[in-house]
Amino acid sequence: MKRNLLLVLALSGILGFGQTGADCNYSVSSEQTSNGENITTGGNFDYSAASDFDVALGKILTAKQLTFNVMKSASAVSYVNVYILKENQGLPGDAIQTFTNLVPTSQVLAYNSTVEDVDVYKISVDFPASFDLPKGKYYIQLKAALADGTSVFWEINKETTRKLGRFDFTKFDNDPWFGGFSYYDHVFELIGNCNDTSEEQPTGTLFTAGNSGDSHEGGVHMVWTSLADDFVVPDGQKFTFTKFKISTLQLGNIKNATINIRKSENDLPGEILHTFENVGPTTENFYGYHPVPGFPLDVVAADVEFDWNQPVDLLPGRYFIEIISAPFPFTDYQRWEVTPNSGDSLDSVASFDGGETWESNPGYNYVFEVSGFTNPYLAVADADKNNFSFYPNPVKDELNFVSKNEASRITIYNVAGQMVKDSEIKNNRVDVSDLQSGNYIGKVILKNGSTQTIKVIKK
Repeated sequence: MKRNLLLVLALSGILGFGQTGADCNYSVSSEQTSNGENITTGGNFDYSAASDFDVALGKILTAKQLTFNVMKSASAVSYVNVYILKENQGLPGDAIQTFTNLVPTSQVLAYNSTVEDVDVYKISVDFPASFDLPKGKYYIQLKAALADGTSVFWEINKETTRKLGRFDFTKFDNDPWFGGFSYYDHVFELIGNCNDTSEEQPTGTLFTAGNSGDSHEGGVHMVWTSLADDFVVPDGQKFTFTKFKISTLQLGNIKNATINIRKSENDLPGEILHTFENVGPTTENFYGYHPVPGFPLDVVAADVEFDWNQPVDLLPGRYFIEIISAPFPFTDYQRWEVTPNSGDSLDSVASFDGGETWESNPGYNYVFEVSGFTNPYLAVADADKNNFSFYPNPVKDELNFVSKNEASRITIYNVAGQMVKDSEIKNNRVDVSDLQSGNYIGKVILKNGSTQTIKVIKK
């Protein structure tokens, strides 16, 4: 039971990321809903709420200040407790930064609400000391107390606003975090500085694959069940897989999921190549309530997106993406949405024995999207009479050659056919660090007078 967590009916919100030079912020903008969630502390009961944000790969955030909107009476906020939590398997986890009894540096009227005797105020607090947050998902947990002891509510946004981040969480006293049934975000702005790290980010041509659909008419039961569908990496391309999005129908939500990438064997999911266990969604978007056949209540259509700690590289071929979802408590309905098979892919499948056997859903695919980047893929070895090969490819600094007949010279051309390098090969090595990133053709002369033509990808 939520115990008066909301001031009025629950709505939803938008998380944005802003950056100008070294200054950056993570924010959810107000939509003046005149609605909020109870975060009152200091009385007989203790209420709080948590809103998430993500620090991207290649960035580190130095946090300095927090602003947030509250609905309250004319009484001032006397103090605020702020907790920065690390995400843990789809839920707010342990506190990595704790700031209690913070006195606001400002309390400014944001707008007059439509609720009697309360208005919305923007509250600002400075952290006593700045702190660094590397890549990952985090939650801001808030508690606040008013001088007159009345209740204070953290402003929330609309359901229909597209956003980044998870739908938010609430907490009463020492109860577990409650989530999965409200489709909103809290209004806040986390302010600081962002700096680049040395983490290498994937590059290439943007690539997506999967099945689209927006009828929201039905799906396949997915709680603790293995569901899988196929996608194809094109010939001649290496796919760097970074994100996976599914369309769901639900009353409740996915707490976390185990996601497997499998080989295709006899047009069914085969050997597991990569596993991501108990991954919490990165992003959730609300797409309204819809009737479904055979269920007495309208259900929520929501897109749920996952990403990985490290990108996964897949070579040309067919693969299956499998998901096994763990729901929030009290989830009544959870389906992976389906769409009629267009004939371009295999039918979707389900397994009720952990992937030992698979049953087809004839004529239907799941609605999903895999996304990332593609780069030309070339086999390194060219088995011929010279037993010639070269590595690595792609290459960053130095290209190495292996050949029955020693390589003596290389001429390299760009895609426009212009010669960009002509160099002697010494000890079967040549320095290519001076080349710009891109694709090249190389003509290698061997000491027996024969030549080899190679395609080189420069990082």
